[in-house]
Amino acid sequence: MTDMSIAHFGTTLAETPPAEDEDQNATSMSGDLKRTDEFLKILGAEVYITNLYPFGRQFIYKRGKPTDPDYFEKDTFTSYTAAPMPKTKTPRIGETIFRLPHRNAPKVAALLNDKGLIEPLSDYNAFINEVSHTLFFIGPDKQRYELTQSSDAQHINHRVYVWTDESDLDDHKDGYAESFDLQFQGTEDFYNFGTAHLLVRQNPGVTIALLTTKNGTLSPKNSFDIFGDAGYSHFRLSAPNKSRALNNSVEAFPDGGGPVAYVHFQNSYLELVQFGSEL
Repeated sequence: MTDMSIAHFGTTLAETPPAEDEDQNATSMSGDLKRTDEFLKILGAEVYITNLYPFGRQFIYKRGKPTDPDYFEKDTFTSYTAAPMPKTKTPRIGETIFRLPHRNAPKVAALLNDKGLIEPLSDYNAFINEVSHTLFFIGPDKQRYELTQSSDAQHINHRVYVWTDESDLDDHKDGYAESFDLQFQGTEDFYNFGTAHLLVRQNPGVTIALLTTKNGTLSPKNSFDIFGDAGYSHFRLSAPNKSRALNNSVEAFPDGGGPVAYVHFQNSYLELVQFGSEL
């Protein structure tokens, strides 16, 4: 069995509900959902869990084996009531960026770009020519990602960026340290848009990078409604003491005592799990 402390992240997509006499399971993928399916399959991921709900559908993709350092799961979660969030000139507080590692990252970036599945936000040519080590882009699910070459270290592959108000930075650092055993390990420039404050745990490996902007302020979070906001992001995070982390969070749904608790921690929606909980 494998510890649930893995790279698992997701994004809500809007989807039109099926007609009254239409089989929800037989409804074909279309629009951004279909393009996201193509995007993830080019990255080497395949659907391994499908769930059908009255309010939408869920397709969980995985790539590789959970014991691989660059394993990841992507939850493509649709909502029949979701609407696009209003456009803003600056990132929103709590907006999330997921790192995607790949063993041939420049080649896969070129293929995704040729098919029109990504919108580069950093220097695309520098990345495919292996001058730059990372590519920042928008995917077909309107999620922002960072593509990079796979590492042998899980905490390098499993990185999540969260836009954070400067005034909250110290409290958020302390909160991650207390609840998730993450330690501050310095800063990095984030494509000249902001500064990434790196909070790292090497085992089980993860990096949370709190992003502060270099230019002005951030836009406020639109809502905490994972069903209502198309583009709403969530991710899994494991804790050495799940009960303590739960006490430092706000429940999104009542904790039923299972291995996963769904919570709002600071400005992020988390799937909270205990170290050693097994898949």
